[in-house]
Amino acid sequence: MKVKKNQELDTNIFVGRHREIEGFKQFLQPDNHAKILNIYGSGGIGKSYLLSKLTSMAEGEGILTLTIHSEDFIHTPKGFATYLLTLLDMKIDNVQTYSANILQNCQQNLSSISTKQRIFIALDDYEKMDELDSWFRHVFIRHSPQHILFAIAGREELKGEWKESPAWRKVIQKIELQDFDLNQTSSYLTYFGITDKESIYSLWQFTEGHPLTLSLATITNTKLNLYNKDIQIEENIPKILMGLTKIWLEEVSNEKLQQLVKVAAVLHRFDQEILSYILKEDISLGIFNQLTNLSFVKSTRNGWAVHDLIRDSIQTELKHHDPDLYDFINSRSAEYYYQRTIVTRSEHDIAQFFYHLDVDIIQSTFFTDSIDTSMYFEQVAAYNSHELEEFFTNRKHNISESDTGFYNRGINKSYRFTASLNHNKKELELINADYIKKMGYDVARLLKDENGEILGLSVIVPINKNTLEHLAKEPVSRAFFSRLNENEKKAYAVSTELNAGWFIRLLDYTDTSNISARSFSLYNLFPLLLTGGKIILSTPLPFFQELCKNFGFQEVPHAKHFDYGENNPSTTYLLDLSGPRLAIYLKQFLKKSSKKDNQLDVLIDEYNLTARETEIVNLILEDKRNAEIAKELFVAEVTIKKHISRILSKVGVKNRTQLIKRILEHNRP
Repeated sequence: MKVKKNQELDTNIFVGRHREIEGFKQFLQPDNHAKILNIYGSGGIGKSYLLSKLTSMAEGEGILTLTIHSEDFIHTPKGFATYLLTLLDMKIDNVQTYSANILQNCQQNLSSISTKQRIFIALDDYEKMDELDSWFRHVFIRHSPQHILFAIAGREELKGEWKESPAWRKVIQKIELQDFDLNQTSSYLTYFGITDKESIYSLWQFTEGHPLTLSLATITNTKLNLYNKDIQIEENIPKILMGLTKIWLEEVSNEKLQQLVKVAAVLHRFDQEILSYILKEDISLGIFNQLTNLSFVKSTRNGWAVHDLIRDSIQTELKHHDPDLYDFINSRSAEYYYQRTIVTRSEHDIAQFFYHLDVDIIQSTFFTDSIDTSMYFEQVAAYNSHELEEFFTNRKHNISESDTGFYNRGINKSYRFTASLNHNKKELELINADYIKKMGYDVARLLKDENGEILGLSVIVPINKNTLEHLAKEPVSRAFFSRLNENEKKAYAVSTELNAGWFIRLLDYTDTSNISARSFSLYNLFPLLLTGGKIILSTPLPFFQELCKNFGFQEVPHAKHFDYGENNPSTTYLLDLSGPRLAIYLKQFLKKSSKKDNQLDVLIDEYNLTARETEIVNLILEDKRNAEIAKELFVAEVTIKKHISRILSKVGVKNRTQLIKRILEHNRP
C-alpha cells in the first residue's frame, strides 16, 4: 500500500513529457520490436526523473523493475551481476543459487523469472559505465531472455556499435529529452501554485524551460514573481547559474578540456580555428572532438555552440571569479572576427564581431537564444504582392501597443522595446502597400515561418536615382533627404546597380510580442554594414535610438521631425560606411572594447615609450610577428628588432611574453 501511495504521488507531481510517456507505452507493447530504450539529454534535463516515472508505470503493468545507478556497484561484470542479484533478492522471494559463478547465477535467475514475469532493467548515468559498455552489449544483453527490456539513460545518445550496427539500431528506441516549452513550464509552475502569466513567462524566459533550473528557481522563493520588488530571485540568479555549472561540468574529464569549455562558453559559435587563435596554440583534433562530444555542445550552421543556459552559467562563473580571463577571451575573439570580416565580408563574421564587443544591449537584442532558425525572409514581388496587402490589412485590424522584453540572463536584465498604441496607429497611416509599390517591390521582404505563415515585414529602401525623389517627399525620410544640397543629391543619385546607401524604413510584426521574430529581423540587418554605403534611419522610439548610438550612428543636425505627432520628436541617424571605411569603423570598436589602451597609457608614462614604440607594442599585443609589423609600419624588419630591444630594455623584461604579462599586470586591481 505504501508503494502505491508513492506511485500516486509521483504521478501527480510529474508534468510534461507526454510525448515521452506515449513512446514508453508503445515500447511496452508485446509486439514492439524494440528491446532497449535509450533516454538521453544534457545535465539537469530530467533523465533520472523520467526514468523513475517509467519504472513506476512498468510496475503498474505488473513488470518487475530493477533500477541501477552507475555509482551503486563496482564497474566490473562481477560487480554488476552481484548488485543485480542483490536487487532481485530485495524484490522477490525465490532467488536461487544455480551456480557458483556469479555471472551465470545472475543470468539463470533472470531467465527463470522472465518465464513468469516481464522484467525491465533501467540503467542511469550510463556514460559513467564506459568500461562496461562492450561487455554489457555483447555479453549481458545479447544473452538475456527476450522478455527482458532495458532502459539506458545518459547525457549522450548511444554511439559506436550501438549506432553503427543495423542489428542494434533495430532494437533501440530513442528518446531525446528537450527543455520544457511554455505550456509544459506553465503546467510545472502551476503545480507549485504559480499561475500568474507574466511570472510564468518570465521564468520560462530565464530558465529556457530547463527542468533543473526551474526547480532551483521555484525553491528560491515560493512566490517567484520576477517583477515583485519583495522577491529575491534576482539576487540568487548568479548562484543558481553557478550551481548549474558544477552539475554540467561533471562530464568534463580533464583540466585541458575544462579550459576549452570555458573558452567555448564565452564564444557565441566556435570551431577548431578560433579556439586555437584565442589560446595561441594548436588545438588537436582529438581534444576538439572530446569537446564537441559533450552532451551540452551542439552542432550549428556556423560551427558549434555550448547550450545557451550552460553558456550563460559558465559566463556568470567567469565574470564573478575570473573576469580577466573573460575579458581576454572576448578581446581575442573580437580581434579574430575583425581580421576575418575585413577579408571575408561575411555576415556571420561581422555579427560575431559585434557579439564579442560584449555590449549588453547588442547581445540581448540581436542574439536572443529564442531565435528560430527555420524563419526566413521572402522577397516581395508581383506574384506575392497580395500577401503584402494582407499583412497591412491584418495589422490595421489588430493594432495594439508594443511591449517586448529582450532578456539577458547573464546580467539578469531586460531591454524593453515599447511603442504606444498611438505610435503604431500613426505608423500604419504613414506607410502602406502603396508606399512599397512606389519605391519598388524589392524594398520589402516578408518574414515567414517554416509553414509559410507571415510573421513580419522588413522595408529597407535602397538609395539611388529611382528612390531619391520619393524619399525627399515621403514622411519620416523627407526630414533628411529634402535638405540635401545639389552636391549631396548628386552623390546619392547613383545607378540602381550601385546604391549610395540604405534607408531603414520599417520593421513590423503580426505579433508585436514575438521576441524571436524581432531578433531575427535585427540580426539580418548586419549585411547592411558590409555594403559600403550610408545607412540612415529616423525614429522617435528610445529603444532604436539607443541601438543606433551603440552601433556608432551619428545624429544628423537639423533633421529632426514630428511626423509621428507633435509630442513625438524623431531623430535622424546616419552611419557612413562608404568607400574603405569599414576597417576604420570596426577598429574604433576594437579599441573601445580593449583594455590594453589604458594599460599602455600607464606603460608610456612609466617607461617613457615613444610614439613609434607605442605603435609597436600595440601590434605585439595583436600577436603580429616582426615581419608583419615591419610591413605595416613601412620599415625594415631589422629596424623593428632594434625598437623591440629598446622597449624590452625600458620595461625591464627579456622577451615578448614577459612584456605582454607586464602589460596585463598593470590592469589588475
